[in-house]
Amino acid sequence: MFTLRNARLFIACADHGTLTAAAGVLNVSQPAATKSLAQLEAALGGALFERSGRRLSLTTLGEALLPRARALVQQARDMEAEARRWRSGEDGLIRLGAGPAVAFSLLPDAVKRFYASGSAARLTVRSGAAGELIERLRRGELDMVVADRGDDEADPALAARALPDQSLAAAVRPSHPALAGAPLEDFRIATATPPERLRQFPLGWNAGAPGIVCDDYGVLARACAVSDHILIAPAPVMARILTEHALVPLTGKVSALVVRPALIWRADAPASAAREALCACFEGV
Repeated sequence: MFTLRNARLFIACADHGTLTAAAGVLNVSQPAATKSLAQLEAALGGALFERSGRRLSLTTLGEALLPRARALVQQARDMEAEARRWRSGEDGLIRLGAGPAVAFSLLPDAVKRFYASGSAARLTVRSGAAGELIERLRRGELDMVVADRGDDEADPALAARALPDQSLAAAVRPSHPALAGAPLEDFRIATATPPERLRQFPLGWNAGAPGIVCDDYGVLARACAVSDHILIAPAPVMARILTEHALVPLTGKVSALVVRPALIWRADAPASAAREALCACFEGV
């Protein structure tokens, strides 16, 4: 028999690699887990895992069905969450992921607008690299992500609403040698932009590999204020940095790279008035 309980066991076995670990995660006995997995494989008419001692590895059938099992379990979570919102009369909790540029530049003002609007929803915010946040969104660990969507093609599993594109800017400390004419090529850069993207869109000088890569622009700004690194950041981020840190902007075009922030959520996620209100707040900043 195929049930949500069996689907959760299937997923836990795939994620943790043994029945013992899966049973521990689900808080069931190993004999019960073994019986449930056998019943599931019998109901589906084929083995989901190959056994090598205690280790489990997915069969071709298991690999084909695992995404469907994950989707079914996520839909069950969504139904429970939507029912809780109906019972409580409000949207409850929004788990938001914010990319480095968004967390530093747009997020504070958007959150201010969100609560000034009188929303009763609560926010939890997780910051990090855009790719990592979007993977957490796919797994149902986040409700919405606001981050650079890069150059990826549209994914039908995700809904996205674009925010204005952002060009890159550069800045250095006031006594930086480059301001006295030293070649920019002599100095390493500090950035949150993934090095692979910078290789696709080189800077206006032979910058070489970044000296510092960090997801926190506050850390990058403080590092550049006491070193000869050149800070590279999206223009809105740089505007805030220049008002808060003793850095001087460099003139001229930095790179052809364009940061493309967007509001992103799962296309099959339940409708949410709070999510829509939060989107409007980001768009209004």
